[in-house]
Amino acid sequence: MALLDDINAKKRALDAARPLPVEVVSELADRFERELTIACVTVEGIDLVPEEVLHVLGRGAVLRNRPPEPQRLVQNHAQALHLMARLAYEGGGVITERTVAAFHGVLFQGLDAGAGQYRDSPLPDEGETADPAKIRVSMSALSGWLRRTDPGVETALEAHHRLMIVRPFAQGNAAVALLILNLILNRAGYPPVAVHPDDLQGYADSVDRARTVGDKVPYRDVMLKLLGRALDDCLEAMARAAGVENAS
Repeated sequence: MALLDDINAKKRALDAARPLPVEVVSELADRFERELTIACVTVEGIDLVPEEVLHVLGRGAVLRNRPPEPQRLVQNHAQALHLMARLAYEGGGVITERTVAAFHGVLFQGLDAGAGQYRDSPLPDEGETADPAKIRVSMSALSGWLRRTDPGVETALEAHHRLMIVRPFAQGNAAVALLILNLILNRAGYPPVAVHPDDLQGYADSVDRARTVGDKVPYRDVMLKLLGRALDDCLEAMARAAGVENAS
């Protein structure tokens, strides 16, 4: 409970400072766009280093010495973040399996003929993933659960976990699960969680352990630490802005 207590305290401090100054909101939006796009590339094992991701994201320019497909994913992810922002703003809308499919469709537009569609064959690693014939049933169950559940930290973590059990798409499941997690967090007033390259091993191991043996404790600890870091980023940005204002 210590991690959650720490997060609750940071969230209260963030809420007490709302509305945040425009310059802080702008700084954080830019920062999270960069970090979340790098996170997408990281969790999907895409062969681009963070500097290359930032080049494509910042300039909208394609690196001629690198394959075009990963760079298209970077550009698509920026559009997925715009969709997430719109859906977060429309707080009354229900998150369903159509939301999940919409994120996948945006992410893999122009990259995968099956963008936004559930897979029709097993994943290469197989494991305990859902049978392709049962994916629609599993996703319908997830959709119903989301309809009945209020947005919050626990809901966000559980939604990510359940998506990674089903893994409904041929590719991009982790990236979509993070988008859904962050949409739920955003609706509950929390900043988004980003998986940095240094976080990847712990994230992947904990997600896999939760999926395969049902032990969600390591997964929960990893994700709460990432959320705590995101809250720290917000509070530090506020403190810097306050320092500049006091000095002027």
